[in-house]
Amino acid sequence: MKTYKLIRAKQRSPEWLALRQMGITATDAAVIANQSPYKTPYALWSYKTGRAVEPPVGEAALRGTILEPAVAAWYEQTHGVKLRESHGVVVLKRSPWAMASLDRTIVGSRGIVEIKTSASPRWLMGIPNEVQAQVQWQMLITDAPWCDVVALLGGLKFEVTRVERDRKYQALLFLKCEEWRNRHIIDDVPPAVVGEDSAIYAEVVPQTNEEWTQADGGLERIASLYSEKVYEAKLLDTEIADLAMQIKEAIGDRQGVIGAGWSATWRQNKSGRKVDWSRLAAEQAISADTVNAYTLETPGARVFKFKQEAQGE
Repeated sequence: MKTYKLIRAKQRSPEWLALRQMGITATDAAVIANQSPYKTPYALWSYKTGRAVEPPVGEAALRGTILEPAVAAWYEQTHGVKLRESHGVVVLKRSPWAMASLDRTIVGSRGIVEIKTSASPRWLMGIPNEVQAQVQWQMLITDAPWCDVVALLGGLKFEVTRVERDRKYQALLFLKCEEWRNRHIIDDVPPAVVGEDSAIYAEVVPQTNEEWTQADGGLERIASLYSEKVYEAKLLDTEIADLAMQIKEAIGDRQGVIGAGWSATWRQNKSGRKVDWSRLAAEQAISADTVNAYTLETPGARVFKFKQEAQGE
């Protein structure tokens, strides 16, 4: 008897997105396991709870969507199998919040296929950790014994790696995701923020007044440590700039230098072009009202500044 069911929805349709919003997907599981370099647990929480709007997919994800059928066709031809697209979201019957969107299933086989396209050097060391977490979650949901990760690397090289299910890993991952969902989604307790969360935290917690808060002892210690690290970073930046200058001096009027296992370039960028809109409006007698009608206002960003008061002698 199957332990999962398929809820049909066209990929990336509003229904599909709504389903994924309600549960924990394979991509979410990698974030919760702190294995994703692309999203933090706090960002995931803010998107899941509707406190922030997740940005549209980037160029890399769009490229992957476009190339996915070609990678699937290559796998079919080289492995002599027929793949089937998954038109929906697979959910675990006993825990419907646990779900996965599969790239492909294999006709006549219990195995599944995950398709990736990447130009990242991280793949030189094998399947990245976040992908390992994703496919183990997919196998947990579907009870699949293995998953072939089919990757097109650098746009030129196909690579297939079979990942066997690891029930111990899956059990720990499921427990972690269940606990995370209960605490952060059901109880609505935000996860701890990290430095990467600066922009999204400003979206979730915008400035609403001109008041000041008073630091306690714990924050005083954090501020002192922050001040020390900023000073150390400035010294390090100066040292790095000095070393870079020595390399630039060696390059001189050439475009770069080649060393033993390294290279450095110091190229001249192409000249940029910018329209002088103020001059254009003045010389073409464009009214201020017309300029204002075509002017877009962008919201200001919250800017963090730390000021160390001068210490008396």
